[in-house]
Amino acid sequence: MGSGYFIGIFEGHADPAAAIVRNGEVIAFAEEERFTRQKHAWGVYPIRSLKYCLDAAGITLSDVEAVALNWDIDAFTNGRMGEFFDSVNSEFPVDAATRGWQSSMIRRFHREETERRHHFEWRRAFGDVAFPPIVSAPHHYVHAFQSAMHSGLERSLCLTFDGSGDQHCTVLWDHNGTSLTPIYERKIPHSLGWYYAAFTEYLGFQAYDGEYKLMGLAAYGKEDDELMAKVGKVLFTDPDQPHSYALDPGFIHYGPHSYSHRFTDRLVELFERPPRISTDEYEPWHENLAFAVQHNLEQRVLALIEWGIEKTGVNSVTIGGGVGHNVKLNSRIFEHPAVSGVWANPLCSDGGAALGAAHAAEFNATGTRPAKLRRLDLGYEEDDVESILKSSRVEFRRSHNIARETAELIAKGNVVAWFQGRMEAGPRALGQRSILADPRDVRARDRVNSIIKFREYWRPFCPSILAEMASDYFDHITEASFMVTAFAANERLKLEAPAIVHVDGTARVQMVEKDVLPLYHSLISEFKAITGVGALLNTSFNVKGEPVVCTARDALRTFWATGLDALAIGDLIVEKPAIQ
Repeated sequence: MGSGYFIGIFEGHADPAAAIVRNGEVIAFAEEERFTRQKHAWGVYPIRSLKYCLDAAGITLSDVEAVALNWDIDAFTNGRMGEFFDSVNSEFPVDAATRGWQSSMIRRFHREETERRHHFEWRRAFGDVAFPPIVSAPHHYVHAFQSAMHSGLERSLCLTFDGSGDQHCTVLWDHNGTSLTPIYERKIPHSLGWYYAAFTEYLGFQAYDGEYKLMGLAAYGKEDDELMAKVGKVLFTDPDQPHSYALDPGFIHYGPHSYSHRFTDRLVELFERPPRISTDEYEPWHENLAFAVQHNLEQRVLALIEWGIEKTGVNSVTIGGGVGHNVKLNSRIFEHPAVSGVWANPLCSDGGAALGAAHAAEFNATGTRPAKLRRLDLGYEEDDVESILKSSRVEFRRSHNIARETAELIAKGNVVAWFQGRMEAGPRALGQRSILADPRDVRARDRVNSIIKFREYWRPFCPSILAEMASDYFDHITEASFMVTAFAANERLKLEAPAIVHVDGTARVQMVEKDVLPLYHSLISEFKAITGVGALLNTSFNVKGEPVVCTARDALRTFWATGLDALAIGDLIVEKPAIQ
């Protein structure tokens, strides 16, 4: 009998991560950036994450049934990916840099090189132990399987879209039980992720990091006919398939790149304006361009969703792949009258797909279906917070009711760091590593922005709301436990909690369920008992440019380096002395 444990690893360009599952349940998941303290951990092998997952399960690497990757290793090994790249190169004027990237991908994910690379890292970390077999599954299948299974739905229209994975950029799947049948495929170079990444860098942000900034900026923009038309030359409706889209890769990859690896000089010529650099002030023109980019993405995706619903008769939508982090797009899909519900995977990126790969490997080996995903507190937990505070010579007091005392601090206008239990997975703070403030006071939001988060003026803050009160604050909602969908705020929320309503009238919400996060639910309940408002302003416990805090020492460094007023860590409270 084997151990029943399956590991998933992602170690691509950015966001390396590891996960471990057993009997369809997630045992642990961790991202390498949380341990290295380098955001996205570019180019780092997730050895710390792997060690954490093994420790959480109480096993060694040799006990693992298999290690799974979210790449089609067979296709990279048997020549199919080479044949595909040759077909792309015959159809488009592919430049030397892109051909070099193609060659590097084939080398990197050839089975021999893949096994050599992983075995090298494992041998350095664990010695000459018995290595488990390395298995793999196609990239977009992993995204789809993870999202469809974690949704808990028996049937859905599953959309996966990203920069690229193996051959694919976008796939629409008919999900039925544990079966996933592709009904639409768009391959390289027609990439919605590359489209969005190009404009992310054109607007002065970093691709694969700043896309959410473009999305936030778009809410401040207005429709500009000239900009809409120009953006429509980059991404447009496929003239041969009205439900499909096409990308002109001459603006993105194939040609001279004087300003960015993500777009060519043709894009600069199209807009007759040099790209914004990071120190430039934002102008209405930038806001309007962001609006056009976001709107165009939404229109292309909605046309595809409409077609998929008509073809299958299925109107519940599940979402996976990196573009699934676009909260505004997820919301537009949900608002479509033909859509009955949306479940967007909170771990939709390639790093999150480490978990999907582990699930897929277990399912392929045993037929075990993954359980519905209800929680993301799957990461590192500090064993002894008190000893760390003592060794750091930090004054603290013990609370006999940490939820009540923290709620009182927040209600009095304090901004409080909340550090509890296991670290949450993914990019959102969900009540384990959070900065919390009073949602009734816009000044509290601005204070969080200016002296703690150091973020741009147009970035929204989000609410954690008691799940049982969600219908009091939103008139049209669906399941939303992970801050991946925004809903139109009703008048009550706008009146009671203006600090967490974005300029476009929406709020990206976390509905907190008592049986999933009892302590966090208790905190919000105590705040409601004091103020009448069943919500808190919740943002991630980090400063701009850094990963979310992982350990108690990370928490202390961030606490003392910012304008935070108090730290609630375990059942202990640390407060800064008042300025004399």
